[in-house]
Amino acid sequence: MQGKRVSEADDFAFARPLKLVQGKLQYSLVLFGVCLIAFFAVILVLVVNSRSLVWNTDGRLLYYPFLLMEGEWLRDGVAALLSGRGGVPAYSFSYGLGADQLVAGSGNFNEPLNLLSVFAFPENAEAVYAVLIFVRFYLAALTFSLYLFSRGMGKSQALCGSIAYVTCGFVLFWGVLRHPNFIDFAILLPLVFMGADRLFAKKNPLLLVVSMTGPFVYSVYFGYMACITLFFYCVIGYFVYPRERCFKDFFVLVGKFIVSLAASFFLVAFSSIPMFMALSSMGRVGVSREVPFFQSFDFYQGYSSMLLGNHASQTSFALGAVSVLAIVVLFAGGSGVNRYERRAWRWGVVLCVVGSLLSAVGSLMNGFGYATDRWGLAFGFCAAYAVALLLPQLLAMEKRQWAYVAFGVVVLAAWAYVYAFMRPSFAAIAAPTMLVVIFACTAFWAFLRRRFAATGAKSRILSAVFGRKALCIFLVLAMLANVAIHAGLYLSSRGASYAEEFNKAGDVLGTRMQLDLSSAIEELDVSYRVDRPDTSYGRNASYMHGYKGIDFYSSFYNQAVDDFRQSLGLADDVKSTMFDGTQERLALDGILAGRYYVASREAAAEVPYSYDYVGEIGEAHNGKMYDLYESSLPLPIAFVYDETVSRQTYDSLNMVQRQELLTRAMVIEEDFARGERLALSSEVGELELKSANGASLQPNRVVVEEANASLAFAFGGVSDAESYVCFEGLSYISASPRALRTLAENSEMSVSDASGGMSFAPRTSSVVGVRGSWSNGGYGGRETTFDIVTSANPRFSGKSDWAVNLGYSQNALDECTITFSAPGVYMFEDLYAAMQPVGDIEANLKELQSFNTASIAFGDDSMSISVGAAVGRGKNSEVDDMRYVFVSVPYSSGWTATLDGSPVAISKANVGFMGVEIDGQAHQLEFHYETPGKALGLMCSAICGVLLVLFEVLWFSRREKKRELSCGEN
Repeated sequence: MQGKRVSEADDFAFARPLKLVQGKLQYSLVLFGVCLIAFFAVILVLVVNSRSLVWNTDGRLLYYPFLLMEGEWLRDGVAALLSGRGGVPAYSFSYGLGADQLVAGSGNFNEPLNLLSVFAFPENAEAVYAVLIFVRFYLAALTFSLYLFSRGMGKSQALCGSIAYVTCGFVLFWGVLRHPNFIDFAILLPLVFMGADRLFAKKNPLLLVVSMTGPFVYSVYFGYMACITLFFYCVIGYFVYPRERCFKDFFVLVGKFIVSLAASFFLVAFSSIPMFMALSSMGRVGVSREVPFFQSFDFYQGYSSMLLGNHASQTSFALGAVSVLAIVVLFAGGSGVNRYERRAWRWGVVLCVVGSLLSAVGSLMNGFGYATDRWGLAFGFCAAYAVALLLPQLLAMEKRQWAYVAFGVVVLAAWAYVYAFMRPSFAAIAAPTMLVVIFACTAFWAFLRRRFAATGAKSRILSAVFGRKALCIFLVLAMLANVAIHAGLYLSSRGASYAEEFNKAGDVLGTRMQLDLSSAIEELDVSYRVDRPDTSYGRNASYMHGYKGIDFYSSFYNQAVDDFRQSLGLADDVKSTMFDGTQERLALDGILAGRYYVASREAAAEVPYSYDYVGEIGEAHNGKMYDLYESSLPLPIAFVYDETVSRQTYDSLNMVQRQELLTRAMVIEEDFARGERLALSSEVGELELKSANGASLQPNRVVVEEANASLAFAFGGVSDAESYVCFEGLSYISASPRALRTLAENSEMSVSDASGGMSFAPRTSSVVGVRGSWSNGGYGGRETTFDIVTSANPRFSGKSDWAVNLGYSQNALDECTITFSAPGVYMFEDLYAAMQPVGDIEANLKELQSFNTASIAFGDDSMSISVGAAVGRGKNSEVDDMRYVFVSVPYSSGWTATLDGSPVAISKANVGFMGVEIDGQAHQLEFHYETPGKALGLMCSAICGVLLVLFEVLWFSRREKKRELSCGEN
């Protein structure tokens, strides 16, 4: 929005912010102290319960390990530069199956404040993590204060507004208590708006350009969101504030904004282009989703309570009682605020309210993906600005305006109290109570102030009590009390007990170090990987310890790996962003170099066939003892195939047959491949229904009428085999009890035709469990569960095929039980059992080992593979001597290869990996990696940087000429 008091004298983009900082150093210190109190009020329950600020999900698994690894990466880089060795590698072979750590760590490695991770060592990383959260928290308040100062507001207004800003739901719930780097968006948004104000006033666009580089450099997602938010800010500012509007003025201004935003993107193209390329390559980004237009009925029921600060809703729309009161005053008051300001920010609040009420807006702000409330920072921004406007507004309101405010407070409080009656909790009761108390105190203060002013008496004490500073102190204290109560209730056992989701103070490093293998084995063979059955407790652990693993967890991932695991129906996490290893499949461990296995004592029965006990690793922070196992069957990361099959042949097989095929021949994308369709030993068995409990099996669907319903099946088992239950095209539909009863009675009726229809608030997920057993009694294998989600669920990635491994059994498993946690309709294209004899897999792997002549060595962003002359022909000795070197490192356009010094093409092999064709002679293969888009990005950044410098030189030159002409005329 166009600032009404942007100085006409400041041509330099940073002149205004620098002057504001220099003139407000005392204010900055006061703001620091208040932010420290506010921050402590938020985390008080965590401190009392000896909890850290590291959230047990993304904090422990993503942000904390990336902080440590970036610190190590930066220190290695400094050491390399000082020693003259050059830079540090961008590619890590210990992250998952191998990944670009700059891309995988997007939002961490390229987040500006995370550069301070250079000071984060294992012994102090937890403290650095917490300090950086507070630094972000304070900087968000500081930049919002600068924004308010740039619009002519005083210190009292800025203090109130800034505290309201950093205690909104986005900063607290999404930032402080979950994703610390999200607070960066809150830091940058005020600077972006300041830059927009300067552009409206025909000032230097440098502030807008530089401030927008922040979202682009560490998150394309937040860059996208910032652009949309800026669009509405500018539209309101252009049409509300007085301006000589015409078509030329409008299109010139639009052009300036487009050029400025493009300059921002390309100025940091070294980061933004690789991130954009990685994001656009991920299948989950463009997957078709079901996005309802409206929010759920429960959302509307608790809307007032949520706005007032009830964090039980876990949303960024939580504003706090003072902010909500300020919004009411903004609409009810009139004489205390400039009419253009009032009109502009009313429009801003209206758009935010409407947007929060519509789920479709959340989808728009998320790139038309699943609906999210992370755009709610804009709502928090408008509410905080209303708080800043509240001070002069309260000093000038008449009785009639107070009556309007009182009416608004009564409506919102009644709404919230009704919700508290329907969903009783301390937080639900506290939300409207805080609003009523704060309003009553404020109204009483205003009443006494008016009475004091009417007496005409002069008293320094009373003047101070009824002055603007006193009101500021009261509002700040009210906001601190409000956030302390709601955050405390949310974190404590009196509320949501959310504190339990944070790691114990001092234990975070231990939770990341429990899978150190040095105590169990002297030296790991770097040509192989470490796999494990129970991955959830230590995802990304291999990255922390520097050995090669198979599981990974990051928002950025290699789509080729996801294609690989989905083609095999790996029944791990439903998200594409999590890969939990091979799910104990002997064949997959064999071709993915899974020579070592780490398992807790509780998961010892899940260790695949062929693995022998090596030694004890020790007890982890989860109280479990871990052991190390080793197998001689897996192939190394690079080995030689002498047979190939086409992707078309591979796709024609079922999910279990595909993994057996990989132990015989390499799959290539081309339609033509050497070798015919191979004879496979994996058997498919028909599932014969034995009994049903709460569920009805119908053609291509299961109708489940009650929670935890089950179906029991019999099938023809095979001894000495891994047994699987396979679901193809599985999907879940939540329906009302009446509709489910109708469908259960009529197997030919479609879900849409069933009476009762869909439930008003349908579930979006369910858990399916599969357990194997023997017909002569007893449970075999193990019980495996997996989530199935609808397209309306944020975790949906299009996954619909699942092959559930029941494990190896010496005696034939011939029965299974499938359970369904939630009522609904489970549609499927095919449902069957599959058995894979381990003897045949073992024979295939040994045969591949017998004629493998490849050995691999790893360097910085490179692999060197020595391949000896062919020593055996396997099953294809009658054809020519062409072979393929297979490398189980994920396929990426960033890899290039040379064969004996000459460039050679890299083929996509086995769906997600790399292969190079060679003949029967000895060869030397060299692989080199460069981040895709990095070269283009660096070139764009350099060109844009030069152009920006030239623009600034011309800008100042033009300004000086104008100044000289002005002096000459005078």
